[in-house]
Amino acid sequence: MQAWSPQPHPGPFRLMKVDAESAGILVAVAFFVMGFVSVPIAKGFLIGAFLLGIGVAVVLWLIRKRRNSRPVDARIFDLEERPSAKI
Repeated sequence: MQAWSPQPHPGPFRLMKVDAESAGILVAVAFFVMGFVSVPIAKGFLIGAFLLGIGVAVVLWLIRKRRNSRPVDARIFDLEERPSAKI
């Protein structure tokens, strides 16, 4: 039995100089191209799924843009308690 070593295994992922976002986009594009080329009957489904995904992304982007453009109510940052009028 080998002793524990603090050095990680020198696998292939230790040499990659790309971030997870770029790798994920590359994998998604590769799957889309493989499906588009290899399954002719699914071309309509793949094009529809792609357009639907783009549409959802645009809607989410617009919602985020609109939500961040509203002025901030400064009263929510007021931490002092004001005396309330009790009846």
